[in-house]
Amino acid sequence: MAQNQTNNRNQNRQSNPPKLIAYHVSDAGRGRKFWTRLGGVWEHKNGEGLTVFLNVLPVDFDGRVVLPPRDEDDQVEDGQGADGDDEADAGSEEA
Repeated sequence: MAQNQTNNRNQNRQSNPPKLIAYHVSDAGRGRKFWTRLGGVWEHKNGEGLTVFLNVLPVDFDGRVVLPPRDEDDQVEDGQGADGDDEADAGSEEA
């Protein structure tokens, strides 16, 4: 019976991809930025709110988590930049 519950949980996770992916963006100098995938963000079933699951926290974590719009065609992998843009920079003055 426990095996059955585990299989059901795994199927639910596979059929419910995250709404957004959470990243930490670190400055590597000379205008280079490294994006590290931290986890994912899911909407609540009732549509009221979000849940953030973080799998990792970087050693040099400055407390900023970037949640760019999800684009199925352009996925950012760990350690690779996304056009050199840090979308969190635009809102950093407001925080």
